[in-house]
Amino acid sequence: MKANPKVYESEIVYSILFVVCLLAIIIMVLMRVLLTAVKYSIKKQSSGILPVVLVLIALLQGSTAFADSTVPGREVYFSALTVEFLCWILGLEILVILYLAYQIQSVLSITIVEKEVKTKSIKPSLLSTLLKKIYKNNTEEEILALDLGHNYDGIRELDNNIPIWWKYGFAISIVFAVTYLYTYHVAYSKPLQQEELRIDMQAAAARHALYLENAANNIDENNVKLLGADDIAAGKALFIKPGACATCHGENGSGIVNGVAGIGPNLTDDYWLHKGDIKAIFYTIKYGWPEKGMKSWKDDYSPKQIAQLASFVKSLKGTNPQPAKEKQGVLFVEDTTAQRVIKK
Repeated sequence: MKANPKVYESEIVYSILFVVCLLAIIIMVLMRVLLTAVKYSIKKQSSGILPVVLVLIALLQGSTAFADSTVPGREVYFSALTVEFLCWILGLEILVILYLAYQIQSVLSITIVEKEVKTKSIKPSLLSTLLKKIYKNNTEEEILALDLGHNYDGIRELDNNIPIWWKYGFAISIVFAVTYLYTYHVAYSKPLQQEELRIDMQAAAARHALYLENAANNIDENNVKLLGADDIAAGKALFIKPGACATCHGENGSGIVNGVAGIGPNLTDDYWLHKGDIKAIFYTIKYGWPEKGMKSWKDDYSPKQIAQLASFVKSLKGTNPQPAKEKQGVLFVEDTTAQRVIKK
Protein backbone atom coordinates (compact mmCIF):
# COMPACT_ATOMS: atom_id res chain seq x y z
CA MET A 1 0.00 0.00 0.00
CA LYS A 2 1.31 3.44 -0.86
CA ALA A 3 1.47 6.34 1.47
CA ASN A 4 -1.68 7.76 -0.12
CA PRO A 5 -4.59 6.00 1.71
CA LYS A 6 -6.98 6.59 -1.22
CA VAL A 7 -5.26 4.16 -3.67
CA TYR A 8 -4.31 0.43 -3.37
CA GLU A 9 -1.87 -1.70 -5.29
CA SER A 10 -3.25 -4.20 -7.82
CA GLU A 11 -1.99 -7.27 -5.87
CA ILE A 12 -4.31 -6.42 -2.97
CA VAL A 13 -7.34 -5.95 -5.20
CA TYR A 14 -6.63 -9.17 -7.13
CA SER A 15 -6.35 -11.11 -3.86
CA ILE A 16 -9.72 -9.79 -2.67
CA LEU A 17 -11.21 -10.57 -6.07
CA PHE A 18 -9.90 -14.15 -5.89
CA VAL A 19 -11.55 -14.64 -2.50
CA VAL A 20 -14.81 -13.19 -3.84
CA CYS A 21 -14.80 -15.66 -6.75
CA LEU A 22 -13.96 -18.56 -4.46
CA LEU A 23 -16.86 -17.71 -2.14
CA ALA A 24 -19.16 -17.41 -5.14
CA ILE A 25 -18.27 -20.97 -6.12
CA ILE A 26 -18.91 -22.16 -2.55
CA ILE A 27 -22.31 -20.44 -2.61
CA MET A 28 -23.30 -22.27 -5.78
CA VAL A 29 -22.20 -25.61 -4.34
CA LEU A 30 -24.19 -25.01 -1.16
CA MET A 31 -27.24 -24.04 -3.18
CA ARG A 32 -27.06 -27.31 -5.11
CA VAL A 33 -26.66 -29.25 -1.84
CA LEU A 34 -29.68 -27.48 -0.37
CA LEU A 35 -31.80 -28.17 -3.44
CA THR A 36 -30.78 -31.83 -3.35
CA ALA A 37 -31.55 -32.08 0.36
CA VAL A 38 -35.09 -30.83 -0.09
CA LYS A 39 -35.48 -32.99 -3.22
CA TYR A 40 -36.53 -30.02 -5.28
CA SER A 41 -35.50 -30.17 -8.93
CA ILE A 42 -35.09 -27.07 -11.07
CA LYS A 43 -33.82 -26.56 -14.57
CA LYS A 44 -30.23 -25.55 -15.05
CA GLN A 45 -30.05 -21.96 -16.06
CA SER A 46 -27.22 -19.93 -17.47
CA SER A 47 -27.01 -17.88 -14.31
CA GLY A 48 -24.31 -20.15 -12.88
CA ILE A 49 -20.80 -19.49 -11.73
CA LEU A 50 -19.63 -18.01 -15.06
CA PRO A 51 -21.89 -14.92 -15.00
CA VAL A 52 -20.80 -14.16 -11.47
CA VAL A 53 -17.14 -14.35 -12.49
CA LEU A 54 -17.78 -12.21 -15.57
CA VAL A 55 -19.51 -9.60 -13.45
CA LEU A 56 -16.58 -9.56 -11.02
CA ILE A 57 -14.11 -9.22 -13.89
CA ALA A 58 -16.15 -6.39 -15.34
CA LEU A 59 -16.11 -4.71 -11.98
CA LEU A 60 -12.35 -5.16 -11.87
CA GLN A 61 -11.89 -3.63 -15.31
CA GLY A 62 -14.28 -0.84 -14.49
CA SER A 63 -12.38 -0.11 -11.32
CA THR A 64 -9.64 1.54 -13.37
CA ALA A 65 -11.90 4.51 -13.52
CA PHE A 66 -11.23 4.89 -9.83
CA ALA A 67 -7.47 4.46 -10.26
CA ASP A 68 -5.19 7.33 -9.28
CA SER A 69 -2.79 7.86 -12.23
CA THR A 70 -0.89 10.53 -10.41
CA VAL A 71 0.94 7.98 -8.27
CA PRO A 72 4.26 7.12 -9.95
CA GLY A 73 6.24 3.87 -9.79
CA ARG A 74 3.34 1.40 -10.40
CA GLU A 75 1.44 0.45 -13.57
CA VAL A 76 -2.04 0.12 -11.99
CA TYR A 77 -3.54 1.43 -8.78
CA PHE A 78 -7.12 1.02 -7.54
CA SER A 79 -9.07 3.62 -5.68
CA ALA A 80 -10.42 3.08 -2.17
CA LEU A 81 -13.99 3.01 -3.55
CA THR A 82 -13.20 -0.10 -5.62
CA VAL A 83 -11.68 -1.92 -2.67
CA GLU A 84 -14.60 -0.92 -0.47
CA PHE A 85 -17.07 -2.23 -3.07
CA LEU A 86 -15.29 -5.60 -3.22
CA CYS A 87 -15.24 -5.83 0.57
CA TRP A 88 -19.00 -5.28 0.65
CA ILE A 89 -19.45 -8.11 -1.87
CA LEU A 90 -17.14 -10.30 0.24
CA GLY A 91 -19.17 -9.65 3.40
CA LEU A 92 -22.45 -10.32 1.60
CA GLU A 93 -21.13 -13.64 0.31
CA ILE A 94 -20.13 -14.68 3.82
CA LEU A 95 -23.65 -13.94 5.08
CA VAL A 96 -25.15 -15.97 2.22
CA ILE A 97 -22.87 -18.90 3.02
CA LEU A 98 -23.89 -18.85 6.67
CA TYR A 99 -27.57 -18.70 5.74
CA LEU A 100 -27.28 -21.61 3.29
CA ALA A 101 -25.37 -23.69 5.85
CA TYR A 102 -28.12 -23.07 8.42
CA GLN A 103 -30.83 -24.05 5.93
CA ILE A 104 -28.98 -27.24 4.98
CA GLN A 105 -28.60 -28.20 8.64
CA SER A 106 -32.32 -27.59 9.28
CA VAL A 107 -33.41 -29.65 6.27
CA LEU A 108 -31.08 -32.52 7.15
CA SER A 109 -32.29 -32.51 10.77
CA ILE A 110 -35.92 -32.68 9.68
CA THR A 111 -35.11 -35.49 7.25
CA ILE A 112 -33.31 -37.52 9.95
CA VAL A 113 -36.20 -37.08 12.38
CA GLU A 114 -38.73 -38.14 9.73
CA LYS A 115 -36.69 -41.24 8.94
CA GLU A 116 -36.45 -42.15 12.62
CA VAL A 117 -40.20 -41.70 13.10
CA LYS A 118 -40.90 -43.73 9.99
CA THR A 119 -38.53 -46.48 11.12
CA LYS A 120 -40.08 -46.58 14.59
CA SER A 121 -43.59 -46.69 13.16
CA ILE A 122 -42.71 -49.58 10.90
CA LYS A 123 -40.69 -51.64 13.36
CA PRO A 124 -42.93 -53.13 16.07
CA SER A 125 -41.87 -52.78 19.66
CA LEU A 126 -40.89 -55.71 21.85
CA LEU A 127 -44.03 -55.26 23.96
CA SER A 128 -46.37 -55.35 20.95
CA THR A 129 -44.60 -58.45 19.61
CA LEU A 130 -44.95 -60.18 22.97
CA LEU A 131 -48.64 -59.25 23.24
CA LYS A 132 -49.29 -60.59 19.77
CA LYS A 133 -47.73 -63.90 20.76
CA ILE A 134 -49.78 -64.09 23.95
CA TYR A 135 -53.06 -62.91 22.41
CA LYS A 136 -53.02 -64.65 19.05
CA ASN A 137 -55.63 -63.20 16.70
CA ASN A 138 -57.58 -65.64 14.59
CA THR A 139 -57.60 -65.39 10.83
CA GLU A 140 -60.82 -65.34 8.85
CA GLU A 141 -60.46 -69.06 8.02
CA GLU A 142 -59.91 -69.91 11.69
CA ILE A 143 -62.97 -67.85 12.69
CA LEU A 144 -65.15 -69.78 10.24
CA ALA A 145 -63.80 -73.10 11.55
CA LEU A 146 -64.32 -72.14 15.23
CA ASP A 147 -67.75 -70.52 14.80
CA LEU A 148 -70.40 -72.31 16.91
CA GLY A 149 -73.26 -70.66 15.12
CA HIS A 150 -74.34 -68.50 18.03
CA ASN A 151 -74.70 -64.83 17.35
CA TYR A 152 -75.68 -62.38 20.09
CA ASP A 153 -76.26 -58.89 18.77
CA GLY A 154 -73.40 -59.27 16.33
CA ILE A 155 -71.12 -61.00 18.84
CA ARG A 156 -70.19 -64.44 17.53
CA GLU A 157 -69.32 -67.33 19.81
CA LEU A 158 -66.12 -69.16 18.88
CA ASP A 159 -64.76 -72.42 20.21
CA ASN A 160 -61.40 -70.90 21.14
CA ASN A 161 -58.75 -72.71 23.10
CA ILE A 162 -57.75 -71.51 26.57
CA PRO A 163 -55.19 -68.69 26.28
CA ILE A 164 -51.60 -69.76 26.80
CA TRP A 165 -51.11 -67.22 29.61
CA TRP A 166 -54.02 -68.82 31.50
CA LYS A 167 -52.46 -72.28 31.13
CA TYR A 168 -49.10 -71.11 32.42
CA GLY A 169 -50.75 -69.24 35.31
CA PHE A 170 -52.72 -72.33 36.32
CA ALA A 171 -49.59 -74.48 36.21
CA ILE A 172 -47.63 -71.98 38.31
CA SER A 173 -50.43 -71.84 40.91
CA ILE A 174 -50.33 -75.64 41.26
CA VAL A 175 -46.56 -75.59 41.79
CA PHE A 176 -46.92 -72.79 44.35
CA ALA A 177 -49.66 -74.63 46.24
CA VAL A 178 -47.63 -77.84 46.50
CA THR A 179 -44.55 -75.91 47.64
CA TYR A 180 -46.56 -73.97 50.22
CA LEU A 181 -48.21 -77.10 51.57
CA TYR A 182 -44.91 -78.93 51.96
CA THR A 183 -43.07 -75.94 53.48
CA TYR A 184 -45.67 -74.94 56.08
CA HIS A 185 -47.59 -78.15 56.86
CA VAL A 186 -45.16 -81.00 56.20
CA ALA A 187 -41.58 -79.81 56.74
CA TYR A 188 -42.55 -76.99 59.15
CA SER A 189 -39.57 -75.00 57.86
CA LYS A 190 -41.60 -71.78 57.99
CA PRO A 191 -43.86 -70.59 60.83
CA LEU A 192 -47.61 -70.32 60.37
CA GLN A 193 -49.43 -67.05 60.94
CA GLN A 194 -50.05 -67.63 64.66
CA GLU A 195 -46.46 -68.68 65.28
CA GLU A 196 -45.15 -65.78 63.22
CA LEU A 197 -47.30 -63.39 65.28
CA ARG A 198 -45.92 -64.83 68.52
CA ILE A 199 -42.31 -64.42 67.28
CA ASP A 200 -43.00 -60.84 66.23
CA MET A 201 -44.57 -60.05 69.61
CA GLN A 202 -41.55 -61.45 71.45
CA ALA A 203 -39.19 -59.41 69.29
CA ALA A 204 -41.28 -56.29 69.89
CA ALA A 205 -41.27 -56.91 73.66
CA ALA A 206 -37.49 -57.29 73.62
CA ARG A 207 -37.11 -54.04 71.70
CA HIS A 208 -39.49 -52.33 74.11
CA ALA A 209 -37.54 -53.55 77.13
CA LEU A 210 -34.30 -52.36 75.55
CA TYR A 211 -35.88 -48.98 74.89
CA LEU A 212 -37.05 -48.68 78.49
CA GLU A 213 -33.62 -49.66 79.76
CA ASN A 214 -31.93 -47.07 77.62
CA ALA A 215 -34.52 -44.46 78.58
CA ALA A 216 -34.00 -45.22 82.27
CA ASN A 217 -30.26 -44.76 81.92
CA ASN A 218 -30.80 -41.39 80.26
CA ILE A 219 -32.07 -39.92 83.54
CA ASP A 220 -30.00 -37.09 85.02
CA GLU A 221 -30.42 -34.26 87.50
CA ASN A 222 -32.13 -32.12 84.86
CA ASN A 223 -34.97 -34.45 83.86
CA VAL A 224 -35.45 -36.73 86.89
CA LYS A 225 -39.01 -37.07 88.17
CA LEU A 226 -40.62 -38.56 91.24
CA LEU A 227 -41.23 -42.28 90.56
CA GLY A 228 -44.06 -44.58 91.60
CA ALA A 229 -44.54 -47.01 94.48
CA ASP A 230 -42.64 -49.89 92.88
CA ASP A 231 -39.58 -47.76 92.22
CA ILE A 232 -39.80 -46.27 95.73
CA ALA A 233 -39.77 -49.80 97.18
CA ALA A 234 -36.73 -50.61 95.03
CA GLY A 235 -35.08 -47.41 96.25
CA LYS A 236 -35.74 -48.43 99.89
CA ALA A 237 -33.97 -51.75 99.29
CA LEU A 238 -30.98 -49.88 97.94
CA PHE A 239 -31.12 -47.40 100.83
CA ILE A 240 -30.98 -50.00 103.63
CA LYS A 241 -28.48 -52.25 101.91
CA PRO A 242 -25.38 -52.78 104.10
CA GLY A 243 -22.74 -50.15 103.47
CA ALA A 244 -25.20 -47.86 101.68
CA CYS A 245 -27.25 -44.82 102.74
CA ALA A 246 -28.62 -46.25 106.03
CA THR A 247 -25.07 -46.43 107.40
CA CYS A 248 -25.06 -42.63 107.81
CA HIS A 249 -28.76 -41.70 107.75
CA GLY A 250 -30.39 -44.63 109.54
CA GLU A 251 -32.82 -47.09 108.01
CA ASN A 252 -35.78 -44.77 108.52
CA GLY A 253 -33.86 -41.64 107.43
CA SER A 254 -33.96 -40.08 110.93
CA GLY A 255 -30.18 -39.66 111.09
CA ILE A 256 -30.01 -41.96 114.18
CA VAL A 257 -27.80 -45.00 113.69
CA ASN A 258 -27.71 -47.65 116.44
CA GLY A 259 -29.19 -45.19 118.93
CA VAL A 260 -26.69 -42.40 118.29
CA ALA A 261 -26.55 -39.50 115.83
CA GLY A 262 -25.04 -40.57 112.52
CA ILE A 263 -22.91 -38.65 110.08
CA GLY A 264 -25.78 -37.84 107.76
CA PRO A 265 -28.58 -35.35 108.48
CA ASN A 266 -32.21 -36.12 109.19
CA LEU A 267 -34.03 -36.75 105.88
CA THR A 268 -37.58 -36.65 107.24
CA ASP A 269 -37.97 -32.98 108.21
CA ASP A 270 -38.23 -29.80 106.13
CA TYR A 271 -34.66 -28.63 106.71
CA TRP A 272 -32.07 -29.39 104.08
CA LEU A 273 -28.42 -28.60 103.59
CA HIS A 274 -28.69 -28.62 99.77
CA LYS A 275 -32.39 -28.21 98.99
CA GLY A 276 -34.99 -30.95 99.15
CA ASP A 277 -36.59 -31.21 95.70
CA ILE A 278 -36.19 -34.39 93.61
CA LYS A 279 -33.55 -32.88 91.31
CA ALA A 280 -31.39 -31.60 94.18
CA ILE A 281 -31.61 -34.97 95.98
CA PHE A 282 -30.65 -36.79 92.75
CA TYR A 283 -27.69 -34.43 92.31
CA THR A 284 -26.55 -34.99 95.90
CA ILE A 285 -26.67 -38.79 95.57
CA LYS A 286 -25.00 -38.76 92.16
CA TYR A 287 -22.11 -36.37 92.84
CA GLY A 288 -22.02 -36.27 96.66
CA TRP A 289 -20.53 -33.61 98.94
CA PRO A 290 -17.12 -35.02 99.91
CA GLU A 291 -16.28 -32.02 102.09
CA LYS A 292 -19.28 -32.90 104.27
CA GLY A 293 -18.76 -36.67 104.30
CA MET A 294 -21.22 -37.50 101.47
CA LYS A 295 -19.61 -39.64 98.78
CA SER A 296 -20.59 -39.86 95.11
CA TRP A 297 -22.68 -42.90 94.19
CA LYS A 298 -22.62 -42.53 90.40
CA ASP A 299 -20.06 -45.34 90.10
CA ASP A 300 -22.09 -47.66 92.35
CA TYR A 301 -25.62 -47.17 91.00
CA SER A 302 -27.14 -46.61 87.58
CA PRO A 303 -29.10 -43.43 86.82
CA LYS A 304 -32.32 -45.44 87.23
CA GLN A 305 -31.25 -46.67 90.67
CA ILE A 306 -30.22 -43.19 91.76
CA ALA A 307 -33.68 -41.95 90.68
CA GLN A 308 -35.25 -44.73 92.79
CA LEU A 309 -33.11 -43.73 95.78
CA ALA A 310 -34.04 -40.05 95.35
CA SER A 311 -37.74 -40.96 95.15
CA PHE A 312 -37.48 -43.02 98.36
CA VAL A 313 -35.70 -40.17 100.18
CA LYS A 314 -38.38 -37.80 98.94
CA SER A 315 -41.07 -40.12 100.34
CA LEU A 316 -39.55 -39.91 103.86
CA LYS A 317 -40.66 -36.31 104.29
CA GLY A 318 -43.17 -35.95 107.11
CA THR A 319 -42.76 -39.46 108.58
CA ASN A 320 -41.31 -37.94 111.80
CA PRO A 321 -39.61 -41.04 113.23
CA GLN A 322 -38.53 -41.00 116.91
CA PRO A 323 -35.90 -40.49 117.94
CA ALA A 324 -34.64 -38.21 115.17
CA LYS A 325 -31.58 -36.10 114.69
CA GLU A 326 -31.83 -32.33 115.21
CA LYS A 327 -32.64 -30.08 112.34
CA GLN A 328 -29.79 -29.09 110.02
CA GLY A 329 -29.62 -26.63 107.16
CA VAL A 330 -32.38 -24.21 106.21
CA LEU A 331 -36.10 -24.58 105.84
CA PHE A 332 -36.95 -25.72 102.34
CA VAL A 333 -40.38 -24.99 100.85
CA GLU A 334 -40.87 -26.62 97.48
CA ASP A 335 -42.56 -24.63 94.73
CA THR A 336 -45.50 -26.71 93.47
CA THR A 337 -46.87 -24.12 91.04
CA ALA A 338 -45.56 -25.98 88.02
CA GLN A 339 -47.02 -29.23 89.33
CA ARG A 340 -50.45 -27.66 89.81
CA VAL A 341 -50.35 -26.28 86.28
CA ILE A 342 -49.52 -29.73 84.95
CA LYS A 343 -52.36 -31.33 86.91
CA LYS A 344 -54.83 -28.93 85.39
